[in-house]
Amino acid sequence: MSAPPPEPSSALDQLRRQLKTPRAAGREYEFPPIRNFILDLMAEGRRKNIVHLFFQADITDLLSKSAAGTLNGASVTSVVASSLAREVEQFRDFNAYRVGKSRMVVFNDVDLSFTVEREVDGAVLPVPYIVRAANRKSAEQIHRELQAAKVAPIGAAGPMSALEKAFFLLPRFIRRIVWFFIRRDPWIFKQLAGTVGVTSIGMFAPGAVVGQPITPMTLTLCIGSTEKKVVMRDGVPVERAFIHLNLSVDHDIIDGGPLMRFVEALRKRLGEGGAAD
Repeated sequence: MSAPPPEPSSALDQLRRQLKTPRAAGREYEFPPIRNFILDLMAEGRRKNIVHLFFQADITDLLSKSAAGTLNGASVTSVVASSLAREVEQFRDFNAYRVGKSRMVVFNDVDLSFTVEREVDGAVLPVPYIVRAANRKSAEQIHRELQAAKVAPIGAAGPMSALEKAFFLLPRFIRRIVWFFIRRDPWIFKQLAGTVGVTSIGMFAPGAVVGQPITPMTLTLCIGSTEKKVVMRDGVPVERAFIHLNLSVDHDIIDGGPLMRFVEALRKRLGEGGAAD
């Protein structure tokens, strides 16, 4: 005969057993304080009414230029970023920020805010680097700046200045007070964070991949992966290369119509090989 089923234990008994259960094996270490940079950006981004638009752009001609060596050493990411800055210069409201509740400021310079993966105090993190006035720089100049940012000393003239590093090591309640004033002054925000965000994840994964960032910027472009597709051209199937992109915009400032016109202009520019003007 089989043994009778055990009597159901009470919630108190179950709680006692849970408390006596040994902890699972693992490694415990200190949370890197410098990651406060990421936590703060996420918190500020959640304050915005951000909408996202996923799209693809044909970059076959751009890749052909790269393979032929006619980009003067600029990477595809730098060409896409330069193209973005040139289009933002044409669509001025994409470079705007609110001043209080009743006014806006539209900046002349498009300051592109990149994230560069670096080791900071033993932790590998994406740290900020701003390419100032990117709308007046070539893709090659942007590329050289980004390459320099990957090796420049942290806390010096490169990514994450000494002031920024010291700020993100402050207690959270102090940082929240400072952010209260930063988010209300777009001139200070521009100096510290730039005006347009660019993040690139395409080099980390094959296939169709693109991100959807949490961002405090009016406009952020996430550059995803590149994949080849067969499309019809003049009734003939041809293989073309497409890059996956995502635009994240502050809906308080940018509406759907202007966003779609901006996307079409950016796609056209990239389809023609990028940048120029």
